[in-house]
Amino acid sequence: MYLSAFLHRDELFEITNRWLCDDFKPTDPLQITRIITYDSFAGWEALLHLTQSILTGATGKKLHEQRVKSKRELKDFLCHSARRQSLGIQTLIEKYTETPEFYYVGAPMAGIVFHDEAMNVLGACRFKKARRIAEKSNRYASRHIFEMVREKGVAQMEAWEKQGVRNGIDPQELYEQAEKQVMQEIRTKGLLLPEEPMTIKDVLGLKIVDLGFGEKGLEQAIKSLGGAEVMEKERHSGNYNAVHYVIRMDVDFPELCEKFRQNGKGLVYAQRGLPGDRIHQDFEDFMETGAKDLYVDLIFTTYEEMIQSEIGRSMHETRIFAQRSNQRVFGNIPVNIEYLMEYLLAVGLSPKVELEDIPIKIWGRYLPETLAYCIRKLFGMPEYSLMGF
Repeated sequence: MYLSAFLHRDELFEITNRWLCDDFKPTDPLQITRIITYDSFAGWEALLHLTQSILTGATGKKLHEQRVKSKRELKDFLCHSARRQSLGIQTLIEKYTETPEFYYVGAPMAGIVFHDEAMNVLGACRFKKARRIAEKSNRYASRHIFEMVREKGVAQMEAWEKQGVRNGIDPQELYEQAEKQVMQEIRTKGLLLPEEPMTIKDVLGLKIVDLGFGEKGLEQAIKSLGGAEVMEKERHSGNYNAVHYVIRMDVDFPELCEKFRQNGKGLVYAQRGLPGDRIHQDFEDFMETGAKDLYVDLIFTTYEEMIQSEIGRSMHETRIFAQRSNQRVFGNIPVNIEYLMEYLLAVGLSPKVELEDIPIKIWGRYLPETLAYCIRKLFGMPEYSLMGF
């Protein structure tokens, strides 16, 4: 996974490539913890600064913030906005209010909604959860590895046909044999995934509600910031209506280091195994070794389309299910990649900075409870048994 929102994205990508090949270094856990902790802090502060600056510049309004920790909090806030609503949106909100549990309200999230004094929603920003990052990494990596497996399968099919074997070929058996060959090659020769197809651009995301200033007003607000520029722009229409931007922004390191000293989370971060007695200096030293910029995913939309994306026709969670259902890759490798990526991210959040090895191998076979058990061990949580042992 190449996370464009992280300053140490190159180093994290190198580690993940090695871990896919079971190439473990004793220094990896502490370095992963530094990247996950420090780069997440840097990214979140940069995202807040960007969101606040754009909204202030584009709307001229005084901003108010509401932190949201679950999808229910976000959906409730949007549905209770003071903004004028069409009949269709009113109907959607009434249905949501009757049975909110039907709308995936239990999903956790880390974000902030921005509004004015009248409780009109102006925008929102969020940090993608670790589970979703792992799932997306799996989807990207699996596409690449699936091509390797497909090529092996085609070669095997051609070899059988040359031998006169034309009937009775089981496609599932053919795929499994090809997958075993690829797994063995990865185990003996290693694997180097390409950077571009593995880039995840939406770890940091924000939505801006169009209050009448339009795309030109938004882009002018971005341009006026200095150190920020539009790198990509794409228009979505149909079931999902919005304009999608990828923003590159420079990082103000002196300001970032000052915010880290003031945020009061040094003790919390030290509980992850970071040097608590010199954590501020450790942060500053580490920041000097990373990239000088990061990337943010921006969605420019309307209030009504924002409602549609949470409880209507383009509901985000429904799109996630569609992505999972449409994924044509199957076999052990995709599952193992997702498990491995989720475990790696969990290492960065856990108290453990020393490991004996990587418990998930790309050539192995694992049940979901295996991953859950491995992650619980990272956090010192017991394995539950009805027998009590």
